[in-house]
Parts: sequence; C-alpha cells; structure tokens
Amino acid sequence: MSAPLMLRVVTYLLVCDGIAALVFAGLIGPMGAGLVVLAMLGSWWLERAREQGAVRPAVAWGLVAVAAVALAVDLAYLAQTPLDGMVHVLLFLILGRLFMRRALRDLRDAGYLSFFLLVATSSVTFDAGFFFIFGAFLLLGTWMLMLHHVIAESERAAGGPSLAPEIWLGGRNPLFRVSLLGAAVTFAIAGALFFVIPRVGQATLPLRGQLSRMVTGFSDRVDLGTFGEIETDKTVVMRVYVPDDGVDPMLLPLFQWRGIVFDRFDGRRWEVGSAERVQVRRNAVGQFVLGAPRGPGAILKQDVYLDPIIGTDVVFAAPRLLRLDLSGVAPNVDDMGGISVANPNARLHYRAESQIDVAPGVGAERQRDLVPLTADERRRYLQLPPLPARVAGLAREVGAGSGDAYQTAHRLNLYLSTRYRYTLAKPQSGINPVEEFLFVHRSGNCEYFAATLAVLLRALDIPSRVVGGFQRGDWNPYGRYFMVRLSDAHAWVEAYVEGLGWVTFDPSPRVAAETPGWLSPLALYLDSTRMRWYRYVINWSLNDQRHVTSAVQRGARDLRSLVDWPGRWPGRFWLIGPGVLAAGALLALLIRRRGAAGSGSEVAARPPQFYRRALRLLARRGWAPEPAETARQFWTRVSAGAPGAAEPLARITGQYERARFGATALSAAEVDELETCLARLRSLR
Repeated sequence: MSAPLMLRVVTYLLVCDGIAALVFAGLIGPMGAGLVVLAMLGSWWLERAREQGAVRPAVAWGLVAVAAVALAVDLAYLAQTPLDGMVHVLLFLILGRLFMRRALRDLRDAGYLSFFLLVATSSVTFDAGFFFIFGAFLLLGTWMLMLHHVIAESERAAGGPSLAPEIWLGGRNPLFRVSLLGAAVTFAIAGALFFVIPRVGQATLPLRGQLSRMVTGFSDRVDLGTFGEIETDKTVVMRVYVPDDGVDPMLLPLFQWRGIVFDRFDGRRWEVGSAERVQVRRNAVGQFVLGAPRGPGAILKQDVYLDPIIGTDVVFAAPRLLRLDLSGVAPNVDDMGGISVANPNARLHYRAESQIDVAPGVGAERQRDLVPLTADERRRYLQLPPLPARVAGLAREVGAGSGDAYQTAHRLNLYLSTRYRYTLAKPQSGINPVEEFLFVHRSGNCEYFAATLAVLLRALDIPSRVVGGFQRGDWNPYGRYFMVRLSDAHAWVEAYVEGLGWVTFDPSPRVAAETPGWLSPLALYLDSTRMRWYRYVINWSLNDQRHVTSAVQRGARDLRSLVDWPGRWPGRFWLIGPGVLAAGALLALLIRRRGAAGSGSEVAARPPQFYRRALRLLARRGWAPEPAETARQFWTRVSAGAPGAAEPLARITGQYERARFGATALSAAEVDELETCLARLRSLR
C-alpha cells in the first residue's frame, strides 16, 4: 500500500474513532453515525471519480452547499442544545474537508477537527470506555502525523508528486512500531500532566444543560405507582464506597439511601409541602455538620459517586446523616432532613458520615430529653384528604389492642407486609388508589405500601411521612462499594413515636418477592474498574493532588533518613556488612548472566560484521560512505567509480539490508557466498 493511500485510510479511521466517541456518549444515534460513515465513503468515491475525470469538481461544491443548508436548518430548529449544534458543525467541517480535498493539508485538517469530537464527548460521558477510544485516537493520530510528515518531505525532496515508498500495515513495519511508541509516550506525558496540573473544580457547562434526565420519583410531586416505571431499569446510578475503617457493611442492619421526604397527600399523589429550608455553613475543617451521634448505632462513612443521568438536586445518604463534605455551594436542609444541592457538579461526588439507627423494638426505652412535635407539626404530619370510611375502619381493626403508637405502627407494618403482594402492575381504575390497593387488587409496588401505611397511621393519629430513596444495592467486594441501580428505587415510611422520635418502617415485601440477581466475578471486577475510573480520573481533585504531594514528601524524608542512617548510628556499621555482601553477590550474578547473554548475541551480531569488513576493504582503496549516505546510495557511487566492485558489493549490500532491517539470520550457503564476494573485493586493483 502506498504512503498516500495509507494516509487516507488512517485519516478516515481517525474520523471514525471520533464518530464512535459521539455514539458512545449518545450525542448522535446509530442512524446518524451510519449516515456520516456513508458520506465519508461517498467522499472517497467522489475523489477517485474526480481523478478519473468522471465527475466535475462542481459536484463536490454542490454537495457541500446542500449540506450547509441542512446544517443551517438543524442549528435553527432541530439542535436541542448548544453542544448538539457544535457537534453538527464539526461533522460538517470534517466532511467538507474530505469532499473538497485537494492537498495533504486537507486530510491533516480533517484529523485535527476529529480531535474536537473527542473534546465534546469528554464533557458529557464519564464511562471508562472512553479511555479505549482515546487510546485508539492517540495511536491513529500519531500515525497520521508521521505519514503526513513522510509524504510531505518526500514531495519536497522530489519537487513534485510523492515518491514515498510502499508502506505496509503490520507489526513488522518500523513506522507502525514508531507510531506505537510515540502514542505511548504521548499518553504517558498527557497522563502525568493530568495528575499534576492544578485543579480549580468542575465547571458547570451550559452546553450540558439538557443531558441529564429527571428520574421519576425524585421530584417535589410524585404520583402513586411512578416508582414502578423505573424498577425494571438495571442502570447503575450510584456507587457508594465504604472505607475499610473497621465497619463491615455486610454485618450492618438493612438500611436505605435516604433522599426526598414527602409530607402532604391529596389522595393520589405525595408532595413536599411547605418545608422550611436553611443553608448549612461549613465548620472549621470544611465540613457541613447536620447532626450529632446518639444511641449505639454504628458510624458509616460513605464516598458517594452519583451518575450524572440523575437530574435531581437530592443528596442521597444513609440515615441518620451527621456530616457532609462536598465541593461547590452549601447544601440546603429542610425541616424533614431532606438535603438538596443546587450545583449539579457538587452532587457527582461527595462524602457523608451517618449513624445507622438500630430498630428500637417493642417495649424499647423512651428518651426523656427528646423534644416532642409542636401542634403545627402534628397537624402537618396528620393531614389527610377525605378517605373512604372502610380505610379508617381497617386501621382501627388492625391496631386494636396496641399498647402505644410504636406497637400500632408495628402491627400495621406487619399486616401489610404479610397480607399483600408486591407487584409492579399499576392499577388503572378510577377509585381512590389506597382503597383500591387495600380492598380490590391487594397488590402494588413499594409506593402503594408506603403510602397506605402512612395513611393508616395518620388515620390513627400517628404522625407519619413517606421517604423516597434507594435500597442498599449490590455489594462489590472488589472495590468495597455498593452498586445502586435505578431498579433499587424504593419508598418507605417514617412514623413519629413519643420518646423515640422518627422511626423507620418498611411495609413492602419487595425483598421476599424479588429474585436475587447473580453477578459474575467478571462483571463485578469490570464495574470496580469503572469505579476506579470515576475515582481517580473523573473526580481527581485538588485535595487528591495534595495527598499525593504529601505522600511524595514523606517518601523523600524517609529516603533521606535512610541515607543518613549510618551517620546517626556509627556504632552499627556491622549491620550494613551482610547487605553489602548480598548486593555484591547479586551484582556479580547479573554481570555473569549478561556476559553469557552477550556471548550468545555474538552470533546474532555476525551478519553486520561482514559489511564492516567490506567497508574496511573499500576504505583501503579510497572509498568510504558519507555521513548521511545510505548503504544503497554508497553502492551506487562505488559502482560508478569502480565497476568491478559493483556486483560483489551489490550482493553484500542486499544481504546487509536483509539481515539489518529484516532481522533474518544468514544460512551457511549465504555466508559462503559473502566470503566469496569479500574475496573479490580484496582482489580489486
């Protein structure tokens, strides 16, 4: 394959890599990518047809003009975000360069423009798969630049069309190997700069304004049954890393990731009422303190990585949240313990510290210092719309004979979890959804169970509220974190009990109804790799740089102390003796092995030696190669001045190139032939 043709192939592959990045990030769909690839193939055909005179140059101009009109319509009416418009403009410019190509710089410019496709992708995707796309781009980009340089220099030297040699694709091609080495060096330098350059925090790009979606169930108003719409989606939306600080998360009681809290019910939907929100200020160490430990519950530290597809301002953490550490603006906390952050980037990664409350149990000791609810708060958490009489009658029937509010709530919770069935089917009749759940279908998803329990509690004058969040998720032992999926979205109830405060009740028999999914070790390991990508690449911060700098400084101090150790311990030099002897023995062994390897390599070095003998014979007769002269150019010059040396030197030069660049050992017959040629050079006058 000629060098110009190889340059075209590599450039087209480079553009395809950029298109693959757009598809990977969801900036264009498979159909759009297919149309772009077809347009690229059309540009290839058009160029060949133009070279053969079958198509006039005006055809390319016409196609570009039509594409420009389509682009204008797209920017004015179809592009949903500025980022979409920018991507479409880039694709138009790349295809325009390919269709109107007249010189090498057009291919080079198309390759340069494809880099900005990766830039656009990097602003919206956080998946580890982008690493492989970027690595392929580095390899292809390095190869394209090298080919462009080789062809340009060949044209400049020849003063006309390229006379570059044939270039073949494969691992034995020196140019291919050099491009691999160049890509590796570039990647290493870029990686070092990535971890060294100062961090100023993630900018909130307006280009990404519409890329995240609001997940059903985490807005201020939620209809009953909406959680069922996302409970079949297995997309991982949150990963919660648990540090190894002596707490085994698998031994903790079941808990959820608490999110939004609803206090008002209109009969068909739960809403966040007039919740009072206050902004929390940082303490002296930069954290937001939200509560103080109480009781025997274990303290759980969490490092939360939230996927950006969740377009909600809710902060999820294990209850009861004590401290929060996040970047950006301060969080807002309402009077129900719900936490929200206005800055989307601040929610992508944050640290939380919670105390896992232990279920009090029937007959638990009451806390006398607990502040009771005010009259307004009781009215707020007892609010109910008009309900059918049999709903309140069922509440009184189930709770009859209970000693206190906690026993009543426990009985109602047990009644719902054992008498009703969990299902994702959403009732469609027009009657009251709680009445339909209790007396008609007797089945529903977690929202129906939670809403019904809260209504039954309020009917018995027990304050309650509904909480929306996630179940604990799947534990990944390879990375010590919980994998939380959209299908883990969950709702439960918090009831207020005098002397105990807000107590969690989960009436949904969801755990018993669901079939536990099995994740292979390979799937867990791949997801742990993705987690490390989030941790050490996407969320690499200024604090991480400080920690690494401190670790390097500590290592330098330890090294200096190790070097200064003999001076500080003059009486213990005898301890160094065994180490010196061992190091000397190891060095001697390495030298001996290197000598053995060198003796074996003499055979591999024999082929170039015959060429050095030929150069010495020719030097005696006044022929020596110039500093920048190749072996073949030297043979041409010697053949013109000494025709008798032309044939033997041609054979020697051919075998030299074969042995030197082809890494091929000589056979015994070829060695004998070379000796004959050297003898003929020796006999020249």
